[in-house]
Amino acid sequence: MKPTLLILAAGRGSRFGGAKQVFPMGPNGETIMEYSIYDALKNGFEEVVLVINKEVEEETMTLIDKMPEVKTRVSYAYQDLYIDMIPHHIQSARTKPWGTAHAIMSAGDFIKGSFAMINADDFYGPEAFKTMADFLSTHTEPHQYSMVGYELENTLSKNGTVSRGISISDKDGKLASIKETHGIHSKDGKILDESNNEITEGLASMNFWGFQNNLFEEMQKQFSDFLTSAKDLSVDEFQIPSVIDQMIKKGMIEVHVLHSSAKWFGVTYQEDKFTAAESIQQYVKDGLYPSPLWD
Repeated sequence: MKPTLLILAAGRGSRFGGAKQVFPMGPNGETIMEYSIYDALKNGFEEVVLVINKEVEEETMTLIDKMPEVKTRVSYAYQDLYIDMIPHHIQSARTKPWGTAHAIMSAGDFIKGSFAMINADDFYGPEAFKTMADFLSTHTEPHQYSMVGYELENTLSKNGTVSRGISISDKDGKLASIKETHGIHSKDGKILDESNNEITEGLASMNFWGFQNNLFEEMQKQFSDFLTSAKDLSVDEFQIPSVIDQMIKKGMIEVHVLHSSAKWFGVTYQEDKFTAAESIQQYVKDGLYPSPLWD
């Protein structure tokens, strides 16, 4: 059974100034998300599930409709599911989405086997999709999880600082720890964090995870705990790295770190869209992708 690709496409792009997942980047107006779907289906994934919200529903479905050979393999889930678990007075005060783990929970009814998760507005490259699909197709036990790790310098933005999950592997190539690190930037040939401490080890986790289906049951348990332990439910987020970290500590899973030397890019800032568009159009010129992407 081939794995499913889950794409988190419900972001509102507050810093970017709009919905990044539907912003045109390719020579014929293709989005980054379209290139991810293309790469995934070409490299071992069977179906795609998009997590969206009502604000981007029409734009996203219009986008998928222009892919006639693909749209029958795409399903939609909505991140506003599971609000019955949240007291009304908390929900009414909420000003932002509940986080990546909550978004994944929304897709539980659409995914039956192993699956990978990515962000809609990040470009990962075909190599990463093949590596992940090969892993999930051969590692199907409930404890066998994975993530794609990128060289940190290949994930920086020229237009500002970034936050990254810095992953450290043990001697067997399994994830030992992951730390959310903020204010990452390059200066004088060094990579520094927000306190100007040099970062000398670890790979960047760019939210490209490989999961087994038992994740959904565990997330529901942890989400209940999150609702009672979070310091400020008006802003705190239920994030997937925290869920994975707890599962590792419980001895439930091992996470294989799959290294990628590819150049990752995304659109955190408005200015990033120009770099991303240039990179994609260069890939098209080099013959990595057809133009237009869809017939």
